[in-house]
Amino acid sequence: MKRSKLNILLIILISIIHIGITAQTKNIKLDNKNIYVAGANYVNASAKQLHYSRFSEATLKAPRQETMFMPKKAMTTSGVKIRFKTNSSKVKLTFTPLEGDNRGSEFAVLQNGETLEKFDFKGQSGKADMRFDIINRYPNKETLFEVVLPSWANPALTGMQIDMDSELVNIKETRKPIYLALGNSITHGVGQGSASYLSYPYLLAQKLDIEYYNLAVGGAKISPAIAAQTAEMPQADIITILIGYNGMAFSNKTPEEYRNDYISYLSEIRKNQPQATIYCISLTHTKFVKNEKTGATPQDFRMTLESLVKERIADGDKKLVFIDGKSITSVANLRADQPKDLVHFGIEGAALFADELYQIISNR
Repeated sequence: MKRSKLNILLIILISIIHIGITAQTKNIKLDNKNIYVAGANYVNASAKQLHYSRFSEATLKAPRQETMFMPKKAMTTSGVKIRFKTNSSKVKLTFTPLEGDNRGSEFAVLQNGETLEKFDFKGQSGKADMRFDIINRYPNKETLFEVVLPSWANPALTGMQIDMDSELVNIKETRKPIYLALGNSITHGVGQGSASYLSYPYLLAQKLDIEYYNLAVGGAKISPAIAAQTAEMPQADIITILIGYNGMAFSNKTPEEYRNDYISYLSEIRKNQPQATIYCISLTHTKFVKNEKTGATPQDFRMTLESLVKERIADGDKKLVFIDGKSITSVANLRADQPKDLVHFGIEGAALFADELYQIISNR
């Protein structure tokens, strides 16, 4: 009898403690105006889910001959950030993977601009709800939190909890220059796991202190649909284009076909983004020798692009810049963990490439 009463008292005590702990936090509606999304132009918010897309529905559903990529690879969050500001001592976040290519999720969390924590969900752990807690490193202060989303998954924010006595506050931001990164898997982030924060566009944007949108898709060839979408994007200050490898290696494109496709692509981008400085980067270092069917080599494609850009500059586009991708990359950029990978950067290689681009862009 005494043991029974003791058990009842323990259950009551545990319940009281649980209620007390629960009462210390509160749920934030995910359509809260003080939750900001950067790096995604298409945002859908409801009280229970915040989702974001790099590409419009029209782009994703365009005919394959217009997209020139697989939609599931585009349904990923490379370069997307969630920002909010609060003095809460702890923030609890839940992300739920949606349809799209899912190679695991690697998140980075910045507080007041400094990267402090990383959360990885690989294998099966990245295919279900993903939860992690962020501890405020600046106690009792309104801290700017930035959550960098993965490059090869499509997680929606489905839960946020903060201290009961805290709120999300407005972020007062000054306009920063805008950067659009266009290309294929190298720019999307293959070779750096599923970590946007290790990809070269992210590192370049951090160095330049600018906002950026990653419009690259793994496996993409020159995409009229993406070129058309640049009309809907914010007016950019800087655009980089690194495209052509897949057309040369897998679609048997000749240098002349590459030139014709690139002319249409570049013309559409320039029409939509008239003030941007566009950096056209030729194929970077690769172990690929030549296409056995066409005989085309990477150097053929590099020379074709260089000639095209020079012609466009001579015709009056003074905000066009050619970058010789081979001259600023080497075998040191390629993946050491995958020696058979002919073209993708490793983690160190992406950082080296970002450094090279930063030197070129910052010195103009």
